[in-house]
Amino acid sequence: MESMKKDTNAQWIALSGLVISLIIIGLAALANQAVIAGYHSSNAVLEFPKDNIRELNSHTRDNAMIIKDLSFEINSTSNETIPVIFEQLFDNYSTQIQALHAVHGETVDVSLVSINTTNGTFGISDIDLIFVNITYNDGRTHYVSEPEIIEVR
Repeated sequence: MESMKKDTNAQWIALSGLVISLIIIGLAALANQAVIAGYHSSNAVLEFPKDNIRELNSHTRDNAMIIKDLSFEINSTSNETIPVIFEQLFDNYSTQIQALHAVHGETVDVSLVSINTTNGTFGISDIDLIFVNITYNDGRTHYVSEPEIIEVR
């Protein structure tokens, strides 16, 4: 019995087994954290509403061109000037786009900043650039484009 008390080889084996198991548990915890961090970062990328913002910019560009053409058509039968008609139509568009996005819980503001012309007159081929402020907020993402330059030739 006395020889078993003095033999410490088994204690070293048990101690090294405990150390190795703790190292494996630590590595597993680190690997798990890496997976969770990757999940959260990729989930944040997926939640970013880039398609909604691109769609808003695209609709604003398309509608600015349509509003330009409508302004010239309305000007032929109205006493209003082209810039005034353009501003009224663009404000109407802004109100409608706000209502459409409000249904989805998003706050959108599209406002006209200025109308630029090539030679200072408002002929059909003279209006070339429109400056617009676009603001988008869905509760998680706040996007502002001030000014968004729209070419309407």
